[in-house]
Amino acid sequence: MDDLMNLDLDGGSLPAPSPNKKTRSSRAQQVVNQSIKREATQGNLENLPSTRLERGIDNGNPTLTAIFVKAGGGKPDRIDLSFLLDFPGLTDSFAEGFLKWFKPLKQITRVTSLGQLRTHWFTYLAEQGLTKIDITKLDEQIIVGYNTWLHHRRKADGKPLHPKTIGQTLSSLRSCLSTIPQGRTLAEMVPLGPPGAGRKTEATSVLTLHELLSVMAAVEKEILALRDRWAKGRQLLELGRQRLLDGAVLERNPKESEKARSEENLALALAMLDQLYPGMLPGLDAIYSDNRLLSNTVNSAFTHGLVASYLYSTNRDLVPLALSIALATAFNANTVLTLQWKNIDRKIDRLSNSGRAVKFEVKDYEHDYNDGGEDIPEDTSPLTKITGDKPRARYQIVRLLDPEASGPNQVSLNLVLDLLLDLTARIRPLVVQEDHKDRIFIAAPKQQMSKFPPRGFGREDRAAGDTNWQDALGYFIRDNHLPAFSLKTIRATLMDYVQLLNRGDLQAARQVGNHASRVTTWTHYTSNLVKQLLQESTGETMLVRERWLQSSGKMDPRKFREWTDKGCATPGWMCLDPFDSPRSNQKKDRLCTAYGECPDCPLAAARIDNPHNVMLYEALRHAIYRSATSMTASMWQERWAQVVTALDALLAQVPVRLLDESRQIVVELPNVG
Repeated sequence: MDDLMNLDLDGGSLPAPSPNKKTRSSRAQQVVNQSIKREATQGNLENLPSTRLERGIDNGNPTLTAIFVKAGGGKPDRIDLSFLLDFPGLTDSFAEGFLKWFKPLKQITRVTSLGQLRTHWFTYLAEQGLTKIDITKLDEQIIVGYNTWLHHRRKADGKPLHPKTIGQTLSSLRSCLSTIPQGRTLAEMVPLGPPGAGRKTEATSVLTLHELLSVMAAVEKEILALRDRWAKGRQLLELGRQRLLDGAVLERNPKESEKARSEENLALALAMLDQLYPGMLPGLDAIYSDNRLLSNTVNSAFTHGLVASYLYSTNRDLVPLALSIALATAFNANTVLTLQWKNIDRKIDRLSNSGRAVKFEVKDYEHDYNDGGEDIPEDTSPLTKITGDKPRARYQIVRLLDPEASGPNQVSLNLVLDLLLDLTARIRPLVVQEDHKDRIFIAAPKQQMSKFPPRGFGREDRAAGDTNWQDALGYFIRDNHLPAFSLKTIRATLMDYVQLLNRGDLQAARQVGNHASRVTTWTHYTSNLVKQLLQESTGETMLVRERWLQSSGKMDPRKFREWTDKGCATPGWMCLDPFDSPRSNQKKDRLCTAYGECPDCPLAAARIDNPHNVMLYEALRHAIYRSATSMTASMWQERWAQVVTALDALLAQVPVRLLDESRQIVVELPNVG
């Protein structure tokens, strides 16, 4: 007998056990007696509109079930808590705690959280012989012992529990205890779990430059094909409507007739379908019941998918369009797939931005914006502002994009947005889910069309996990022979390149990703390759600084970094291998310190086409001659005469125009020697 005893969430604790009789019955027998009595007086109370506990009997065994009424009505959710009856001193308190804690949660969260506690917390109590313990006897020693037990527990394969599992299990216990009046103090004693347990140790994998370019090429190819298909569909519809007006009829015997497969017959069938079904096309069975020849023509001559592709979008059609938006914005995957038209403004005045649109709103050390040197034509198209809604973020992220920033026969943002408007216009009025009606990505289901209305991808926070999206993306990858990737991969790759193109600026990538902390950008969105490059760059900086200190500031590449190699000992020069200098008094694997000797070094390279470099070469010549007063004649002759000879030979090759231009700039280098 099930579902016999009920307890309202707001009605207090579980009913007290029945009074002791002369012969004391077991607790299980007490539950059975109470259940029989309540069933006789109240009957089955399953449909009571309240969150409650129900006691019952199943095959002679007592049961305890938590009932959670759904907000929209329907059959309530049920959670089996019968295992609590093995812990009589904790049953009432934890059952009440589960009710309060679980009431606002989703059913999958309830099942997962309860499973964690049953597998770990209650197993620990049983192993420690604490099945009879009362809630008032739980103390800090038991909590600490549980934490230690979790850290030493092994799974079936002999491996320890993952730190994230330990943290989640402790969090579940803390949440449950905090809802129990007697357990609130205990909840504060539950530790937070291993530090950093929820932090990723590996960054999201990224695409190589070649792979990224391959994805972009595939996206562009498919969007152009989609544009051409849609244009052809409009032409066919126009032709078919005219044929209908002229009284044309479909070709007979479509399975055998060649004429049935002609474009004229396709156009006529398309116009008939458009007339019969102004929204989404039904399945072939429904078409057959309305028009047998039309159904046979669609099925035998063209296929249902082909004719539908000329009328509205499918999930597969949306993949290249979604990827193009992701490549243009670097938005989070869920943000891309749940974009709404209300968040896209295609009429931003270009002049109001005081410059051309930029792809990413990040600091650029060169020129992101128009500096006034180039006039912006007044007849250019307006900019497009896309606002990405990221629920967990502190503020929304905005991208200001040039909708026509593409070459001839290439995909532009305007083309993508126009296609999305056209492909979804027919089926948008059929969308049922309120939060999907304004989404830019909606599609008709490929199968069982009469049962499911058009919709977007998944819930707001889990759109990228929708199987419809994942399946469609998988087909896109296979059709174009691409490496496996996701929208998350695209975002991580773009943020990687933001760092590379901004000289390793983590702050630039953080701004693109809209992350509250640079730690998030570093741990989640910086690939191992970029980390290695940035670490190598840090090491080089330390070596250059060490050389700067040893030379008392004489060798400082920061002063002329635009025109020099930082590994080179002399400003204005480039070095093929600064860690293996052939000059005297230099050690292998140590940064070269032969300041001033680069003109006579076989590993050095010069730039005589840049007046700034030429300026530094002449400044070095003056410094060498100026230093002659501080050294002996034999030293100058032995060490520096050959350097001056090589330097003079180099300067003789500089064009007169560049030499005159370089002499307009005055700079002085430190003495040599």
